[in-house]
Amino acid sequence: MNCGRKKELELLNGFYDGEQCKVACLRGSLGMGKTSLAREFAKDKATLFFTAYETTGKQEISMLGQQLVSETIRANGNKSVNKKNVSKPSSMTEINQLLDEITKRAESGKILVVIDRYTNFAKADSTFNKTLCEYVKSQWKNLPVKLLLIGDAYILMDKYVMSKKAPWKGMIDTDIELKAMDFEDAKTFFDFANPDDQAILYGMTGGIPGQMAKVRDAKASPCEALKVVFGGDPQQATLLPEQIMGSELRELSYYNCLLTAMAKGMNRVNQLSAEVEKPKDVVVPYLNALISIGIVRKQNAITEENNRKKTRYLIVNSNVVFWFKYIVPHMDLYMEGRYEELWDGYIKDDLWDFMQRVFTTISRQYLESESEKGQMPFIIERSGNWWVNDDEAGTTDGFDVVSLGKTEGKSATIFTLCFYDENPVEIAEIKGLIDKTKQLNRDGEVFYVACSNNGFNETAETVASTIKNIILIEMEEMCG
Repeated sequence: MNCGRKKELELLNGFYDGEQCKVACLRGSLGMGKTSLAREFAKDKATLFFTAYETTGKQEISMLGQQLVSETIRANGNKSVNKKNVSKPSSMTEINQLLDEITKRAESGKILVVIDRYTNFAKADSTFNKTLCEYVKSQWKNLPVKLLLIGDAYILMDKYVMSKKAPWKGMIDTDIELKAMDFEDAKTFFDFANPDDQAILYGMTGGIPGQMAKVRDAKASPCEALKVVFGGDPQQATLLPEQIMGSELRELSYYNCLLTAMAKGMNRVNQLSAEVEKPKDVVVPYLNALISIGIVRKQNAITEENNRKKTRYLIVNSNVVFWFKYIVPHMDLYMEGRYEELWDGYIKDDLWDFMQRVFTTISRQYLESESEKGQMPFIIERSGNWWVNDDEAGTTDGFDVVSLGKTEGKSATIFTLCFYDENPVEIAEIKGLIDKTKQLNRDGEVFYVACSNNGFNETAETVASTIKNIILIEMEEMCG
């Protein structure tokens, strides 16, 4: 489960160093592997690992007290423990008693305190969040207590921990937000599949470790992954987009309608307003709510970031796109478990449209990664998009990726088009890329990158080999 989380593990190990009290926050949506990462980090450390339950303050204290005893016994190898030094759970009725017990342990050595699902702990009693914060400031200030708070509810984690009004303001030493994995790391889950299927499986799972693990364990083909990733009782599943949103938002009907429209390719406010039959000033707050929980992102043209006319909204994760593009419109087949009929009738022949977006994401990730490794003739400083709106047709035309950076001390602009197609890319499409760049005049060096899942014809390869600023990248290269 922790494939590809090396950087995050290094950050947590840095947080653990030293003998002073420190606080870390580990955030991310359901299925991102927060708990697995925390347990990997906690190995071979004196740890109190508590998973908060959504209950009353009294029961929360009882459960945490029991966990204190259990961890004491585990730390002593299940040998006889002198329980005079450990308060009984039944005698602990106040949060201060629990925290005083942790203080005693910290006086004898470093202790890692992990509270998973922290928002449940904070909600259980209005005093818990503030009291714990006060202990970090006072009693634990000079003690080796390392406190790790884990949460998947964006809005509530912001309310209790991250916002300016939260008592923890300025006290979080390490803040880690776990996001979906890049393809470079995620493809290790799909080493049983060919490169094209690896990309499709990445798109269907959205790089979410909890979803990818299901596919890996089943060694599922893309068609089989439809059931593996999305199958089961929708009311019980915890990783489906609607269940994730349901833990954060109310009035899901309009959010679902908005996301279905966005999955179809509508990404401008006026388009979305017409689709959901709501005025723009109503649609924008809904979009902002989706942005606040990481479902949607706002995008501006990379060289015109203050141009409000060039603003569009995109679904962040391809797993969510797949759900609203293919499953929601055919909910009858999904609910009846007719997965093969759904795949053959509505997904298979349209998959290229979904995969164009996924392939663009994979290509951007690859370019940035290779640039960071020094394998490209340029260094990418930031990537984005650039496009021109056709208001009459309601369409846009532009590049899949535009990156800004440096090459040999000069500024550089890297224009990228991604071709997810059944046929090799022709020289005419390479020339089309070069001609398109004339719409956006940039100083410095210019590079033209074409990425293809099915390679390039011989003429295109010959031209690219003679012109240093043309770079051709194939899917197999991205898959290593």
